[in-house]
Amino acid sequence: MPVYRCATCQREVTYEGKLPALYPFCGRRCKLVDLARWLREEYSIDRDLTPEDLPTGSQASPPADADQ
Repeated sequence: MPVYRCATCQREVTYEGKLPALYPFCGRRCKLVDLARWLREEYSIDRDLTPEDLPTGSQASPPADADQ
C-alpha cells in the first residue's frame, strides 16, 4: 500500500487507489492547523514569485474585463 507523511504532524498515512482528498494532511485537524499557521504568518514566501516558479500551464491570464 502507498504511504505518505502528514505535512503537519508527520504521521504516516496509508491509502488505496487515488490520494485522499485531504492530502498532504492526515485529517481535517492537521489541515486547519496548517491554515492557522499561514494566517498567523508563521509561514511565508521570502521572495516574489517569477513565472519560472509556477508549474507549467498554470500561468493565469488577466480577465477580459480587467481594464474596465
